[in-house]
Amino acid sequence: MLAGTLLSWGTWFTVISTVNPFDTGMVGLLLFYVTLTFSMVGMFAIVGFFVRTWVFQKEIVFQSVLISFRQAFSFALLIDGFLILQSMRLLTWYNLALLVLGLTLAECFMISRKPIRHR
Repeated sequence: MLAGTLLSWGTWFTVISTVNPFDTGMVGLLLFYVTLTFSMVGMFAIVGFFVRTWVFQKEIVFQSVLISFRQAFSFALLIDGFLILQSMRLLTWYNLALLVLGLTLAECFMISRKPIRHR
């Protein structure tokens, strides 16, 4: 996970330094947001994993990785949503509230699911 995160940050810095968003249009913006999302997911997953293993010491490691990755993905989508809304000049309190509510409902759904038992 660390190697993938470092690779993602390197790719994001490459996109930042080489892609002109005014010349490339949607492709440049898409590259920016996708590489930023992957970078943030990796970083938040690593930090979340270490925090979860420190706080919940009796939790299964594989379960900690899955939960940390899921929450990191949600948090990265939240930050990207903020940035996309701001870039389109649609960043208002009710749009933020809808974004947060949607991600909160998705997290509540994931928490309430019954785990799949393997045979």
